[in-house]
Amino acid sequence: MGKSKSALGGRLSDIDLRLLRVFREVVRAGGLAPAEVTLNIGRSTISVHISDLEARLGMQLCLRSRGRADFKLTPEGEAVYQAILELDGHLEAFKSQVNAIQSHLTGTLRLVLPDDVLDIPQLDLPASIARLRQQAPQLHLEVQLAAPQELELEILADRADVGINPLHARRPGLEYQPLFQHRSILYCGADHPCAKADRVSEELLTQQELAAPSHAVLSGAAHLYRLFPHRSTANHMAARLAMILSGCFVGFLPEYLAQKYVETGDLVPLLAERFHYRIQNAATFKKSSTEHPAVKLFLAGLVIRNPTDSLQQSNAE
Repeated sequence: MGKSKSALGGRLSDIDLRLLRVFREVVRAGGLAPAEVTLNIGRSTISVHISDLEARLGMQLCLRSRGRADFKLTPEGEAVYQAILELDGHLEAFKSQVNAIQSHLTGTLRLVLPDDVLDIPQLDLPASIARLRQQAPQLHLEVQLAAPQELELEILADRADVGINPLHARRPGLEYQPLFQHRSILYCGADHPCAKADRVSEELLTQQELAAPSHAVLSGAAHLYRLFPHRSTANHMAARLAMILSGCFVGFLPEYLAQKYVETGDLVPLLAERFHYRIQNAATFKKSSTEHPAVKLFLAGLVIRNPTDSLQQSNAE
């Protein structure tokens, strides 16, 4: 096989690295057939990969026979194998250096979160914090709770570094990393007149006093809030939940937060097929913090789950 000066005339691609790993395992196993178990692919596929690598490199790497189990490296193959081992060493050194940088990450990371953060099923905050602590044990954490409008202002005022909140509107100077969605529907407490009414109509509902957020609502939900002329407000989700549980107000709540109260009979969903909206939640941080090591580490380590919506949908139907 003739040599080609331009065989690897650019950056190593993911395909090149995969082929090099296949060749490394074949050499370690002592042949194509023994490498089948390690690589979990058939001998014919391994042979194709080796041929592809030889074509990419422009050299023959090994001698192999279809009828016998003989396997022998060519001088070029031996040199390439040693180069792969050296590359593996560099990759391990790189991993060690990155881990060392993370473990010696110092300073303070200031998190600002919604007050119902532990009820959000898609976000495992304790696991996320544990992962961050494991990777950067010397990093000092400051965690505070805030309403959505307060959260973004805390970040803009440099009193917090990163937060997680419903994405209302994109403010100049902030970056948003979408994480998950949830649905909010209308509820009342068990002692509210609507919970005891034989028939609940849209006209009856919109005559009730609404426990509303004190901040601007999502554009996709504004049309629903405008239907309620009588309102009282609270800046935090927990406060609105208490108002609704009192039996004096109706109000929109995330299904994940209301679920346990619905199961105990303390909350009643109201015309969920009509009075509902979806919210996109996002990690929020200043554009200037995009390359902040602690912020990047926190975002990369967020533990996001994806529960099905079947339970929530069944409650609304």
